[in-house]
Amino acid sequence: MTCSFSPIVYSLLTIGCFFMDYFIVIAASCFGAVLGSFANVAIYRLPREDLTVNKPRNSFCPHCKHTIAWYDNIPLVSYLALLGRCRHCKAGISWRYPLVEALSAFLFGLSAYHFGLAQEWAVFAVSCAFCLSLVIITFVDIDFRIIPDCIDKPGIVLAPVLSFAAPALHLAGFVELLGWLGLDWQVSAPFSLSDRGLAVASSALGIAVGAGMTYAVGVVGKAVFRKEAMGFGDVKLMGMVGGLLGWQAVIMTFFLGSAIGAVIGVGLMIVARRRDPQIPFGPFLATAAILVLFYQAHIRHFVLVAYPKWLSGI
Repeated sequence: MTCSFSPIVYSLLTIGCFFMDYFIVIAASCFGAVLGSFANVAIYRLPREDLTVNKPRNSFCPHCKHTIAWYDNIPLVSYLALLGRCRHCKAGISWRYPLVEALSAFLFGLSAYHFGLAQEWAVFAVSCAFCLSLVIITFVDIDFRIIPDCIDKPGIVLAPVLSFAAPALHLAGFVELLGWLGLDWQVSAPFSLSDRGLAVASSALGIAVGAGMTYAVGVVGKAVFRKEAMGFGDVKLMGMVGGLLGWQAVIMTFFLGSAIGAVIGVGLMIVARRRDPQIPFGPFLATAAILVLFYQAHIRHFVLVAYPKWLSGI
C-alpha cells in the first residue's frame, strides 16, 4: 500500500516545492516594492539639508506639502489608482516613483531566485541590501551628481562583517588568488571559521583594490584631461563594491561600468549633439555591480572564452 502511494506523494511534494519557489520569489518582490517606496524617500531627502529620512515622519507631496495617507502610499498600486497625480493638488507624480519601486521589486525577486531558492539566505539578505543601496545611489547621483556618504561609508565599514556572514560572495575569487600564489585552500561545507576569516581578508583586499584603482584612474585622468575624471564619491562606491563582492568582481565592475558608460555616453552625444553630455559615472558603476553580482560567471566566460573564440573566427 505504501509503495502505491509513494508516486502520488512524490508528485505532490514536487508540485508543492514548485509553488513554494514561486512564493519565495513573489514574496521577495513584494517586500522589495515596499522598500522601494522607502528608497524613493531616501532619494528625495538625503541630498537636502533641511530633511532627513525619518523627519518628517510621514511622506508628503513635494508640490503642496500635504501629508500622504497610507492608502495613497501603496507601492505601484497607488500611482495607478491616482493616475499619476496627487490627490490634493492634482500635480503630476514623477514616473520615477513607480520605476524605483518596480526596479526594487525586480532586484529583490532576482536575489530570491539566485540565492533564496538555493537556501543561501545570508547572501540573499546582503544582495537585497546591496541592490537597494545601489538604486538609491544611482538616482541621487543622476539628480545631484553626488553619492551619499551615509550609504557608501557605512557600506565600506560593514563590508567585512557582512562578508563574514556571507562568505560565499568572496571565497571562489580569493581561493583562486591563493592558487595563483601557490597556496592550496579547501573550502569546507558548511563554512568553517577559517573560511569566514578568509572572506573578511578578501573583503579588505576588495576595498583596497576598488578604491585604490578608481582613485588612481581619477588622478591619471585629471593629469591627462586637465579636469576631474573621477569623483571621490566613485572611489568610495567602488570601495564598497570591492568590500562586498571581492577584488575580482570590483575589477570586472569597473571595466564593465566603463564600457556601459562609453556606449550610453556616445549615444547621448549623438542625440543631444553635445560634445560632453555631463553624465555621472556612479549609475554605470552601480549597474555593472548589479550585473556582476548576479552574472559574474557568465560575464567572465564571455570575456575569457566566448569573445576571444569569436574574434579568432573572424
